[in-house]
Amino acid sequence: MGMDAVIYWGWIPILTKKVHFEYGISKIPREGWEIASNEEKIEICQILGTDTVDECYCYWDYEDENNKKFKIIVCIQNYKINNFFAYDGKGKSIKAHAKCTIHDDGLVKIELDHKTVPVGEKIQPEVAKRVYISIRDAYHSHTHHTKYEDILLKPVLAANKDEAVERLLDQYDEKIIHYHKVIKPDIESYKDFDEARNLIGRAKGEMTYAVSFTRLFKRYINDFELYISVFSNSFQSITTLAETIESIYTNNLSKYTHDMTRALNALTLAIVALTAPIATDAAYEVLNHILYHFNLQLDLVGEIIILFISILIVLVTGIIMRGWIREEMKRLSDRIFPNNSSLSCT
Repeated sequence: MGMDAVIYWGWIPILTKKVHFEYGISKIPREGWEIASNEEKIEICQILGTDTVDECYCYWDYEDENNKKFKIIVCIQNYKINNFFAYDGKGKSIKAHAKCTIHDDGLVKIELDHKTVPVGEKIQPEVAKRVYISIRDAYHSHTHHTKYEDILLKPVLAANKDEAVERLLDQYDEKIIHYHKVIKPDIESYKDFDEARNLIGRAKGEMTYAVSFTRLFKRYINDFELYISVFSNSFQSITTLAETIESIYTNNLSKYTHDMTRALNALTLAIVALTAPIATDAAYEVLNHILYHFNLQLDLVGEIIILFISILIVLVTGIIMRGWIREEMKRLSDRIFPNNSSLSCT
């Protein structure tokens, strides 16, 4: 596309020296993918100015905001996506075309065709983002949409590889502050512990990828060893935040359990106190009925038996009620604190 294209760059997060493309698209078509129709291939050939095209597959993706479906067609050569076509909401006409060049080191060059995405259009960054996400998800484990997706790596506008590496590295550098600013508010409220846990797992993973990125492109980066140290220190700092979250969580859970135990004991005593006279009266009435049936009278031994039965009934009732209340409290605790597992890097 040359001068007619706007060029964005992204990076497929990897921990290896190169992308293993054959594993990214090892099963063609992938789940949800269908072979493009002859009519669709003809239209693509017209746009590319060729007589034939490589393997082309169609699937439906979702917009970030309103979750509406839109049709995507990707062309693949040697396991690499080399062309990307996005259709309108009805899937009838092509609204955006991008030529993709995926390097072995994971760097992705995205050239937006000015014929479908005119230069200066505000939609350009969004189109580049959708192309990048589609490529990233094809060769990397899928990242589900969450309220934190805006802090994942984004494609950058750059004239060449050197500039692209610099701008992508700047993003990773900015993430250090961004993650800490986002995580800390979640620490302040126990209701957001799960969100904080998920974010910390992602933050650890991103800092690990930042180190990998720096090592892969060290010849493009001044003071690359310093960046590796910075990202490693950030990983440790995030780990400390994780420990802080677990400490606060444990303290809150301990206080909650203590308060619930006190409430449980008070409730059990109240139940026993209410049950005792009822049980005593019931036992007395039953025994009196039996004695009356046999023309007998209640003596001291009978009174002791009634007292013993009443105490036994109260104790059994108290034990049963205490066990039932404990189980209900546990269920309530599990709903409020659904995850008491340690944090791990994902």
